[in-house]
Amino acid sequence: MKCVFCERSVIGSSDAVSIDGGAPAHQNCYQFQLLSQRVFKNIQLKSLSDHELEELEDLVKQEKNSREESFEMVELF
Repeated sequence: MKCVFCERSVIGSSDAVSIDGGAPAHQNCYQFQLLSQRVFKNIQLKSLSDHELEELEDLVKQEKNSREESFEMVELF
């Protein structure tokens, strides 16, 4: 069985995975393929319009901000 991306054997490989339809691949090859296609969690970033990409960016910023440690407001007299 050969990796669908690099054509090297996946037999005995510790990082072998099954991808779409059960095709064999190395985990690193698969991750590289996803990054080159700009896919994250089944979201194909290349297919988004500029407006949709901006909305996604705003949502990511909001989520990151909500996860940051909040500081208590100090009351000044």
